[in-house]
Amino acid sequence: MARTARTDTTVLALPDICRRWLGTDAADRSRAVHKQAIAVDLRWWNTALSESGAPGDPLQIDNAQSGQVLLTRRQVFTAAADLSTSEAVWRLLWLSMAWGTGSRRRLVHRRMRTVAADPHRYVEVLAEAADCSRTDPGTAYALLYPDNRTRIPFLGPAFFTKFLYFAGAGNPAHPSLILDSRVATALHRAGWTSLRSGGRWPADTYQSYTALLARWATEQSASTSRTITSDVLERWLFDHGK
Repeated sequence: MARTARTDTTVLALPDICRRWLGTDAADRSRAVHKQAIAVDLRWWNTALSESGAPGDPLQIDNAQSGQVLLTRRQVFTAAADLSTSEAVWRLLWLSMAWGTGSRRRLVHRRMRTVAADPHRYVEVLAEAADCSRTDPGTAYALLYPDNRTRIPFLGPAFFTKFLYFAGAGNPAHPSLILDSRVATALHRAGWTSLRSGGRWPADTYQSYTALLARWATEQSASTSRTITSDVLERWLFDHGK
Protein backbone atom coordinates (compact mmCIF):
# COMPACT_ATOMS: atom_id res chain seq x y z
CA MET A 1 0.00 0.00 0.00
CA ALA A 2 1.39 3.41 -0.99
CA ARG A 3 2.29 5.69 1.88
CA THR A 4 0.18 8.85 2.16
CA ALA A 5 2.15 11.94 1.19
CA ARG A 6 2.87 14.28 4.09
CA THR A 7 0.40 17.15 4.09
CA ASP A 8 1.88 20.65 3.87
CA THR A 9 0.11 22.24 6.81
CA THR A 10 1.68 25.64 6.15
CA VAL A 11 -0.83 26.17 3.33
CA LEU A 12 -3.81 24.29 4.76
CA ALA A 13 -6.88 26.52 4.87
CA LEU A 14 -9.34 26.85 7.72
CA PRO A 15 -12.65 25.15 6.81
CA ASP A 16 -15.33 27.62 5.71
CA ILE A 17 -17.80 26.18 8.21
CA CYS A 18 -15.40 27.01 11.03
CA ARG A 19 -14.83 30.49 9.67
CA ARG A 20 -18.57 31.13 9.73
CA TRP A 21 -18.85 29.75 13.26
CA LEU A 22 -16.15 32.15 14.45
CA GLY A 23 -18.50 35.01 13.63
CA THR A 24 -21.13 33.79 16.10
CA ASP A 25 -21.50 34.27 19.85
CA ALA A 26 -20.80 30.55 20.32
CA ALA A 27 -17.15 31.22 19.43
CA ASP A 28 -16.63 33.67 22.30
CA ARG A 29 -13.72 32.25 24.31
CA SER A 30 -15.50 32.60 27.62
CA ARG A 31 -18.33 30.45 26.30
CA ALA A 32 -16.49 28.03 24.02
CA VAL A 33 -13.48 27.43 26.26
CA HIS A 34 -13.77 28.67 29.83
CA LYS A 35 -17.27 27.36 30.46
CA GLN A 36 -16.89 23.96 28.81
CA ALA A 37 -17.85 21.64 31.66
CA ILE A 38 -17.44 17.91 32.18
CA ALA A 39 -19.26 15.90 34.86
CA VAL A 40 -16.77 14.42 37.32
CA ASP A 41 -17.38 11.99 40.19
CA LEU A 42 -15.09 13.32 42.90
CA ARG A 43 -15.77 10.42 45.26
CA TRP A 44 -14.57 7.97 42.60
CA TRP A 45 -11.43 9.97 41.87
CA ASN A 46 -10.41 10.51 45.47
CA THR A 47 -11.09 6.89 46.37
CA ALA A 48 -9.02 5.73 43.40
CA LEU A 49 -6.16 8.09 44.25
CA SER A 50 -6.11 6.88 47.84
CA GLU A 51 -6.37 3.16 47.08
CA SER A 52 -3.66 3.28 44.41
CA GLY A 53 -1.26 5.24 46.59
CA ALA A 54 -1.01 7.91 43.90
CA PRO A 55 0.83 11.11 44.85
CA GLY A 56 -0.97 14.38 45.47
CA ASP A 57 -3.70 15.67 47.73
CA PRO A 58 -7.39 14.73 47.34
CA LEU A 59 -9.09 16.62 44.54
CA GLN A 60 -11.34 19.46 45.62
CA ILE A 61 -13.64 21.49 43.40
CA ASP A 62 -15.61 24.41 44.83
CA ASN A 63 -14.92 23.11 48.36
CA ALA A 64 -16.32 19.67 47.51
CA GLN A 65 -14.32 16.43 47.73
CA SER A 66 -17.11 14.01 46.85
CA GLY A 67 -20.19 13.72 44.70
CA GLN A 68 -20.88 14.63 41.09
CA VAL A 69 -19.60 18.06 40.11
CA LEU A 70 -19.16 19.97 36.88
CA LEU A 71 -15.50 20.70 36.16
CA THR A 72 -14.84 23.53 33.72
CA ARG A 73 -11.72 24.39 31.80
CA ARG A 74 -11.53 27.61 33.80
CA GLN A 75 -11.34 25.65 37.06
CA VAL A 76 -8.53 23.47 35.73
CA PHE A 77 -6.69 26.60 34.56
CA THR A 78 -6.84 27.91 38.13
CA ALA A 79 -4.98 24.83 39.35
CA ALA A 80 -2.06 25.73 37.07
CA ALA A 81 -1.57 29.24 38.44
CA ASP A 82 1.44 28.10 40.49
CA LEU A 83 3.19 24.84 39.63
CA SER A 84 6.22 25.40 41.84
CA THR A 85 5.49 22.39 44.08
CA SER A 86 5.13 18.69 43.39
CA GLU A 87 1.66 18.73 44.95
CA ALA A 88 0.53 21.38 42.47
CA VAL A 89 1.87 19.41 39.51
CA TRP A 90 0.03 16.28 40.63
CA ARG A 91 -3.15 18.24 41.22
CA LEU A 92 -3.02 19.59 37.68
CA LEU A 93 -2.37 16.14 36.23
CA TRP A 94 -5.31 14.55 38.04
CA LEU A 95 -7.68 17.44 37.33
CA SER A 96 -6.78 17.54 33.65
CA MET A 97 -7.23 13.77 33.51
CA ALA A 98 -10.58 13.95 35.32
CA TRP A 99 -11.76 16.65 32.93
CA GLY A 100 -10.50 14.67 29.95
CA THR A 101 -12.03 11.34 30.91
CA GLY A 102 -15.37 12.30 32.41
CA SER A 103 -17.17 9.02 33.03
CA ARG A 104 -14.89 7.08 30.66
CA ARG A 105 -12.13 6.20 33.07
CA ARG A 106 -10.33 3.52 31.09
CA LEU A 107 -6.69 3.00 32.17
CA VAL A 108 -6.93 5.59 34.96
CA HIS A 109 -6.11 3.05 37.68
CA ARG A 110 -3.07 1.88 35.71
CA ARG A 111 -1.82 5.44 35.35
CA MET A 112 -2.23 6.03 39.05
CA ARG A 113 -0.39 2.84 40.01
CA THR A 114 2.40 3.66 37.55
CA VAL A 115 3.19 7.06 39.02
CA ALA A 116 2.73 5.74 42.56
CA ALA A 117 5.64 3.37 41.93
CA ASP A 118 8.10 6.19 41.16
CA PRO A 119 6.54 9.60 41.89
CA HIS A 120 9.78 11.56 42.16
CA ARG A 121 10.92 10.44 38.71
CA TYR A 122 7.64 11.28 37.03
CA VAL A 123 6.93 14.59 38.74
CA GLU A 124 10.27 15.93 37.54
CA VAL A 125 9.50 15.26 33.89
CA LEU A 126 5.94 16.55 34.26
CA ALA A 127 7.20 19.79 35.80
CA GLU A 128 9.81 20.21 33.06
CA ALA A 129 7.23 19.54 30.35
CA ALA A 130 4.81 22.02 31.94
CA ASP A 131 7.52 24.68 31.90
CA CYS A 132 8.42 23.97 28.25
CA SER A 133 4.76 23.98 27.24
CA ARG A 134 4.65 27.76 27.62
CA THR A 135 7.27 28.41 24.95
CA ASP A 136 8.09 25.24 23.02
CA PRO A 137 5.22 22.80 22.39
CA GLY A 138 7.34 20.35 20.40
CA THR A 139 9.96 19.99 23.12
CA ALA A 140 7.32 19.69 25.83
CA TYR A 141 5.62 16.93 23.86
CA ALA A 142 8.91 15.11 23.21
CA LEU A 143 9.68 15.07 26.93
CA LEU A 144 6.55 12.99 27.51
CA TYR A 145 6.82 11.02 24.26
CA PRO A 146 10.53 10.38 23.60
CA ASP A 147 11.25 8.28 20.51
CA ASN A 148 7.48 7.93 20.01
CA ARG A 149 7.04 6.05 23.29
CA THR A 150 5.18 7.18 26.39
CA ARG A 151 7.51 8.41 29.12
CA ILE A 152 4.80 7.65 31.69
CA PRO A 153 3.23 4.26 30.91
CA PHE A 154 -0.45 4.44 29.94
CA LEU A 155 -0.32 8.25 29.65
CA GLY A 156 -0.42 8.82 25.90
CA PRO A 157 -0.67 11.97 23.79
CA ALA A 158 -4.45 12.34 24.00
CA PHE A 159 -4.13 12.84 27.76
CA PHE A 160 -0.72 14.37 28.31
CA THR A 161 -1.48 17.10 25.77
CA LYS A 162 -4.37 18.09 28.02
CA PHE A 163 -1.85 18.48 30.84
CA LEU A 164 0.42 20.56 28.57
CA TYR A 165 -2.53 22.71 27.52
CA PHE A 166 -3.83 23.36 31.02
CA ALA A 167 -0.30 24.15 32.22
CA GLY A 168 -0.78 27.48 30.45
CA ALA A 169 -3.22 28.52 33.20
CA GLY A 170 -5.62 29.98 30.65
CA ASN A 171 -3.17 32.32 28.95
CA PRO A 172 -4.80 33.00 25.56
CA ALA A 173 -1.37 33.00 23.90
CA HIS A 174 -0.35 29.63 25.39
CA PRO A 175 1.03 27.62 22.44
CA SER A 176 0.43 24.04 23.64
CA LEU A 177 -2.95 22.57 22.75
CA ILE A 178 -5.04 19.44 23.22
CA LEU A 179 -4.60 16.84 20.47
CA ASP A 180 -6.83 13.78 20.66
CA SER A 181 -8.57 11.47 18.20
CA ARG A 182 -11.54 13.77 17.70
CA VAL A 183 -9.38 16.80 16.96
CA ALA A 184 -7.25 14.69 14.61
CA THR A 185 -10.34 13.33 12.83
CA ALA A 186 -11.64 16.85 12.21
CA LEU A 187 -8.24 17.96 10.91
CA HIS A 188 -8.09 14.96 8.59
CA ARG A 189 -11.48 15.94 7.17
CA ALA A 190 -10.22 19.51 6.79
CA GLY A 191 -7.42 18.35 4.50
CA TRP A 192 -4.62 17.12 6.73
CA THR A 193 -4.86 13.72 5.09
CA SER A 194 -1.54 12.39 6.38
CA LEU A 195 -2.61 12.87 10.01
CA ARG A 196 -3.58 9.65 11.79
CA SER A 197 -6.67 9.83 13.94
CA GLY A 198 -5.66 7.04 16.30
CA GLY A 199 -2.76 8.67 18.13
CA ARG A 200 0.95 7.81 18.18
CA TRP A 201 1.75 11.24 16.76
CA PRO A 202 5.46 12.16 16.76
CA ALA A 203 6.62 15.42 18.30
CA ASP A 204 7.11 17.14 14.95
CA THR A 205 3.47 16.44 14.09
CA TYR A 206 2.39 18.08 17.34
CA GLN A 207 4.61 21.06 16.56
CA SER A 208 2.99 21.34 13.12
CA TYR A 209 -0.46 21.10 14.70
CA THR A 210 0.12 23.91 17.19
CA ALA A 211 1.70 26.06 14.48
CA LEU A 212 -1.28 25.45 12.18
CA LEU A 213 -3.84 26.54 14.76
CA ALA A 214 -1.70 29.54 15.72
CA ARG A 215 -1.63 30.59 12.05
CA TRP A 216 -5.36 30.12 11.65
CA ALA A 217 -5.99 32.14 14.82
CA THR A 218 -3.76 34.98 13.62
CA GLU A 219 -5.40 35.05 10.19
CA GLN A 220 -8.92 35.05 11.58
CA SER A 221 -8.13 37.68 14.21
CA ALA A 222 -6.93 39.95 11.42
CA SER A 223 -10.12 39.50 9.40
CA THR A 224 -12.72 39.67 12.18
CA SER A 225 -13.67 42.08 14.95
CA ARG A 226 -12.62 39.71 17.75
CA THR A 227 -9.40 38.09 18.87
CA ILE A 228 -9.43 34.41 17.94
CA THR A 229 -7.33 32.08 20.07
CA SER A 230 -5.94 28.69 19.15
CA ASP A 231 -7.93 26.90 21.83
CA VAL A 232 -11.21 28.22 20.43
CA LEU A 233 -10.25 26.53 17.16
CA GLU A 234 -9.32 23.35 19.05
CA ARG A 235 -12.76 23.36 20.67
CA TRP A 236 -14.43 23.62 17.25
CA LEU A 237 -12.30 20.78 15.90
CA PHE A 238 -13.17 18.61 18.89
CA ASP A 239 -16.88 19.19 18.39
CA HIS A 240 -16.61 18.34 14.68
CA GLY A 241 -14.45 15.23 15.05
CA LYS A 242 -17.21 12.88 16.13
